[in-house]
Amino acid sequence: MLSSLPIGLSLYPGETPASYWSRLCAVNAIAEKDLWLALRKRDRALPIRVTPRSALAYIELLGGLATGALLHDTGGLACGHGGATRQVECPTCRLIPPPVVLCKRCASGHRIVVARMHGPVCLRHRRWCSNPDDVDVIARPDHLAAQRVLNGPLAARGVHYRSPEVRAAAELLTLHSPGDGVEGVNEDEVRFFSRRVRLTALLTDSRLVNILMVPTVGTYALAMILDQIVTAHAMGHRAALGVLDGLQLQGRELRIGTCVVPIQGGRTLTPSAQRMLDRAKTIRAHLLHHRVEPVAR
Repeated sequence: MLSSLPIGLSLYPGETPASYWSRLCAVNAIAEKDLWLALRKRDRALPIRVTPRSALAYIELLGGLATGALLHDTGGLACGHGGATRQVECPTCRLIPPPVVLCKRCASGHRIVVARMHGPVCLRHRRWCSNPDDVDVIARPDHLAAQRVLNGPLAARGVHYRSPEVRAAAELLTLHSPGDGVEGVNEDEVRFFSRRVRLTALLTDSRLVNILMVPTVGTYALAMILDQIVTAHAMGHRAALGVLDGLQLQGRELRIGTCVVPIQGGRTLTPSAQRMLDRAKTIRAHLLHHRVEPVAR
């Protein structure tokens, strides 16, 4: 009978099986590969490669955890393919956010990887924890507000920080104002984090999504809608909500506030909308990622 290891570990909320497995092996001074080989001697059905998600019951027993603890803390989701890789085509995998590193202070200095609706800012300690520097963001209330949006309405929609929807918002900001440099990393990510998140919340609002899901809306109309949303977003939250409230499909025409455009065919575009034109349909697909169920191939 398989027994617990000499030193057990508690499980952090949302911690991934791979993270817990690595910590368990390290604290007991056992190589991960050696412990996995020992498990495979007991169960030949386990894959040759070390894949902790395929052996949840064994890991729980080794660490002295309650039965089902690992499955419960990773969202209660298990995949037919064992979760060895996070597959976009798998409906279950798509409900599990990509793993992120927990705030160092929350993790007591350890490297803890969690899979849950999570952003780069720790609200408890008011720190940026998405990079090795663990930049202090206590003086940036806009970051804290954006993180609350991620934890609240965006989490309810199934939109996490590394999702296609957030990447689409970042791309739209770049296309709207190419000189801003929002496609950079590190400093630019910290600088434009709140803008990206707030824009993502607008772009995944049901009033806009209902328009985007209409297949007859053409590329020119899409470019105009996206341009109007980004422009209003720059003017303030109230202006952006006004644009969303004014979106209406009326037969073959689309009303965007006081502007009425045909849903098909070309028309004169602003310079920023013109830059969005070639990417409009791709961006629409990214913005609808959380609303479209994958189809088995």
